[in-house]
Amino acid sequence: MKKYNVFLFSILIMMLYSCLAILLFISCKSAEKNSSVVEKSTEVKATLIRQPYLQIVRSNTVTITWKTDVNAKNCHVRFSRARDRKGRIVQGTLVQHEGNSFNEVVINNLEPNTKYQYQIYTNGHPLTQGVGYYFITATNTKNAAFSFYALGDIGAKQNQSFAKASANTIHNLTEKPDFGLGLGDIVYPKGESKNYDMHLFEPFQEVFKNTPFYPVAGNHDWLTAPDLNFEKEWSLPGNEHYYSFAYANAFFIGLDSRDGTFYEIEKQTTWLKNELQKAKGKYDWIIVYLHHNGKTCTYKKDYEHVIALYEIFAKNDVDLVLNGHAHTFERLKPYDANGTVDASRKNQNTYTSADLRDKFISITLGAGGKLNKKWKPNPENDSNCNDGTIVAHFEHVPSFGLFKIANKTLTFQGINSLTGTTFDTFTIQKE
Repeated sequence: MKKYNVFLFSILIMMLYSCLAILLFISCKSAEKNSSVVEKSTEVKATLIRQPYLQIVRSNTVTITWKTDVNAKNCHVRFSRARDRKGRIVQGTLVQHEGNSFNEVVINNLEPNTKYQYQIYTNGHPLTQGVGYYFITATNTKNAAFSFYALGDIGAKQNQSFAKASANTIHNLTEKPDFGLGLGDIVYPKGESKNYDMHLFEPFQEVFKNTPFYPVAGNHDWLTAPDLNFEKEWSLPGNEHYYSFAYANAFFIGLDSRDGTFYEIEKQTTWLKNELQKAKGKYDWIIVYLHHNGKTCTYKKDYEHVIALYEIFAKNDVDLVLNGHAHTFERLKPYDANGTVDASRKNQNTYTSADLRDKFISITLGAGGKLNKKWKPNPENDSNCNDGTIVAHFEHVPSFGLFKIANKTLTFQGINSLTGTTFDTFTIQKE
């Protein structure tokens, strides 16, 4: 009888385990269903007008934006680490603009320097798929090597622009840049939102879906109200006109030079000084970018409001000042606070900390999509400039700049957008 009771007890235990297993299975299936309920297609499929583009990529966060027609009712992104089948879903927000919808998703709590695959959804319908859609979060260590590209004066009518060639060459670089800088005049002729897709996002869609882009406004972007156009198209730090961000051991400052007289000039100048003071001694590299040039030997005039910043740049350890505006390439010799150069120096391709003490290098990179074919570069031509000795290198070709920073070494390449060849290079080696 005792054995019989033990046998019955064993049977009961087995039945309890079986019931528990069934309940767990049902529970897991329900949780799996609930986690994907957001992806159910409950609305009409919206039309994808603009491919996704990355904004504000940091070590633990990223913003992904895309544009659909007005049928959008909700949006989300499903993402996961590469080779990780488990994914997360983050819902986003919709902003109506000119009869269409910006779909924007902000993802937080990411791991630094990590590759994630992503897929965008509107109304529960997937609008993209494939391994080509990914982002890599920024590094959180100061000694990490990285690279970025810079170009200005980009988005014109496709039959008048070589923006697609610039984008293709950037996309096909052996080492993918970590981000890009836009040096103003992002979309021609007047910076209108209606021209962004055709003039900029279509040519650059293969670049922007993996690599964040941080532009500043130029004079053409100011020809229509930036608050209704430029600011609507981008999600940028700060007030979106002038802002700063750090990457590894470098600090970047974007300025809004408007038509050459600067947006909120007194407020922006005070802000610039404060940002430089905060960055001084904390970063190995400080890089400023804006649209207008200071001194130049191109067909553009010298802009006094930029020249007035030379002393601020030189006395606050700024290494590079990048600009667009002139549709050409021009690299100047290192400037001091007074805007003078050492004309006796022969080597303009290798610099040390001592060479650039209280000095900075200014580069015009305004041939990202347009080239002035009516003008011939020649620093010795008095109609171009008063003193041609300020020029270290000039090149009148479709082009962009590629910058690589590895700890205390910065390497620059001026790259022909049509051929992919390097036409100018220099290196700065700090102690």
